[in-house]
Amino acid sequence: MIDVHAHLFFEELLGRAGDVGPCLSHDKDGITVLTTGGYTYPLGRIGTIERPADERLAALDEAGIEIQVVSSSPLWYFPHLDADVGRPFARRYNELLAQWCAPAPGRLKALATLPVQDIPAAVDELVHAVKNLGLVGACIGTDARQNLDDPALDDLYSACEELNVPLFMHSVVAGVDGPPGDPRLRRWLRDVTLGYPFEETVAVTSLVLGGVLERHPRLDVCLSHGGGTMPFLLGRVRSWVRTGTGPIDIEEFDRNYQRLWFDTHVHSELSADLLAKVANPERLVLGTNFGGWDSSTPTEIEHLPVDLTDNSRRLLRLP
Repeated sequence: MIDVHAHLFFEELLGRAGDVGPCLSHDKDGITVLTTGGYTYPLGRIGTIERPADERLAALDEAGIEIQVVSSSPLWYFPHLDADVGRPFARRYNELLAQWCAPAPGRLKALATLPVQDIPAAVDELVHAVKNLGLVGACIGTDARQNLDDPALDDLYSACEELNVPLFMHSVVAGVDGPPGDPRLRRWLRDVTLGYPFEETVAVTSLVLGGVLERHPRLDVCLSHGGGTMPFLLGRVRSWVRTGTGPIDIEEFDRNYQRLWFDTHVHSELSADLLAKVANPERLVLGTNFGGWDSSTPTEIEHLPVDLTDNSRRLLRLP
């Protein structure tokens, strides 16, 4: 199996993002707490913090995972940072990702983090990460400071096409280094359990309705968590598209939705079954959020009549 959804952050980067930190501390119960700007996130499990590659490989062996793709923590995308801080932060993050994967390049792969607050710099960083560091693509947040269909992002999308690498999109929580989100969601971790899927649903509709896939016919975008709530809300959105008041017709909408890739980290067999029914089954890939508080295992989706490993190889351009 190939796992495309795992995060890693490095203690070397603590305090290197200007006013937003980030920093680690411990609460009164001894639980590790990550603070980024005004946002505090309890790390109930610390599998995403830097650990030696050999420890991760042993854990992958136990889980039955052959290859894993790691990317930065979604709490550390920092699209609202000043570009003079964001550029070197992304560069060092990518260097550390490449170094961490180096002991087992056949099994450990990485996605570049990009300073999307400066699109020319993001393109340069993508080229450097792929050509010089050997990273297999990039991962950005669903908050890229503008709508994902904004033409301001076209140069980045074109660079992914030219380099022939996929672009992953992972949800983010509002308030990490930008405007604060809905304060109601701060209770019971709802900014993650509910907010993440909402962000992914908005991302899907931006890509499908906003002309991105028409302007970039060779772009492969993979969204986390099955694209959020979109499988459940697909019928509702399609009903609106059928009114003819939107930018595209229903045939183009369906065609665009089938072009998107999604990981299967959706937390239940029922959700995975629905995803496999409405999305393109040839564009589903295994995701586990390995080591995170909600990490899943390959056995949770092994009932799907889909060759996730072959799909992942095609997405990642692996032999």
